[in-house]
Amino acid sequence: MPSSLFQRAAALALTAAFSLPAAAAVSSAVATPQAHAQQFSSETSSRIAFDGSSAPMAEWSKDPAVQGHVLNVLQFFQNHTPWHQLPMWNLWGEQTPYTIDKEQDFAQPRLIHREADERFAVERLYVESPAMRRVVQVQVQYPKDRNAAAPMLYLLDGVSAPRQSGWLRKGDVQGTMANEHVTTIMPVEAGGTNYTDWNATDPYLGRAKWETFLTQELPGVMEQQTGIPFNGERYIGGLSMGGSAAVRLANLYPQLYSGTFSVSGCYSSISTAGRAYFDLAALVMGGNPELMWGPGNTPERLRNDVVSDPKGIASMPVYIYSANGYATEHDIELARPEGIPTFFGNITLEKLTNQCTAELEHSLQEKGLMHERIEFDHAATGIHDWPYYKQQLPVAWASVTQGKYTYPNQAEN
Repeated sequence: MPSSLFQRAAALALTAAFSLPAAAAVSSAVATPQAHAQQFSSETSSRIAFDGSSAPMAEWSKDPAVQGHVLNVLQFFQNHTPWHQLPMWNLWGEQTPYTIDKEQDFAQPRLIHREADERFAVERLYVESPAMRRVVQVQVQYPKDRNAAAPMLYLLDGVSAPRQSGWLRKGDVQGTMANEHVTTIMPVEAGGTNYTDWNATDPYLGRAKWETFLTQELPGVMEQQTGIPFNGERYIGGLSMGGSAAVRLANLYPQLYSGTFSVSGCYSSISTAGRAYFDLAALVMGGNPELMWGPGNTPERLRNDVVSDPKGIASMPVYIYSANGYATEHDIELARPEGIPTFFGNITLEKLTNQCTAELEHSLQEKGLMHERIEFDHAATGIHDWPYYKQQLPVAWASVTQGKYTYPNQAEN
């Protein structure tokens, strides 16, 4: 069978395997006589389909066996298909404006411009990056007291990572950090890259040397070229793709960070769940994951596997959150505008992160590296969605800092 046809058939098989309960519900909900079918607008049909399938899908999500089924399907694709990954297409990506022909050489990392952000009460900084061979933008949120030295929190975004950080658009970082004495740094335009150094430039995602930029270039710029008062403590955290990267970078560079946190991330680059998670991040944004760490268990892929060697994060406060992918009535209502495919994806992705979290926790325990400042937070319900990331940000920050940067409450006279 030609690969394109095989890919199409495999995608259909995967959808059918995962979505059988929803498909049955949709069929019963929208089965109407042909004569009446044309009375329904596409919007009405979508609403009926969602109403008919969302509740059965939520019930399906609570079956403890589903997580194992998901892993089995992923393992099949990794072991028995030519491309060793899910046949996933580009869902959200747009080709980077920083194409290969626009790359530039810079002698050293340098802050070249800063301005008020056009949408949020933050500042936008422009940094020349020799590693990225372009000007990289970061959004910076300052504490109320800008004269006193403060820690710096590098806060990484999810898979789309557009020009406006999701933490500002959906994560309420401005509300959460309003009473915290911390400078929050949010790199942008990193969609699908996993915030890592890619072996080769992806023609769609562009040159990605995020590990080098975040650990060797940006800290020096922030601490030496901006005039921002800094107390010497760096933290790194994030959600989903960004949470995975935060823990990975903290593990690789423990000397740089005073603590790390992740909400709904993955930590093994070689397990069934972790490999699929990192590959999907690139695929859904239009990238080729084999250009990242190479095919198979390459030295770079193994180097980025936190689960195999978590000694780095064992030296610092760590907070790791995941839910189990059990959808609630509230999740159904929140998913209504996005539709069934997104609802289904949010369920299955959180089941992957639940597996990834269990892998990391087991590794730390087995290696005798657990300590009282490492916190694993397992939620009894929840899916892969922004309301949960927003909810967990203050919890994560409080866990790794123990509240030492919270401004004291000023009692009114």
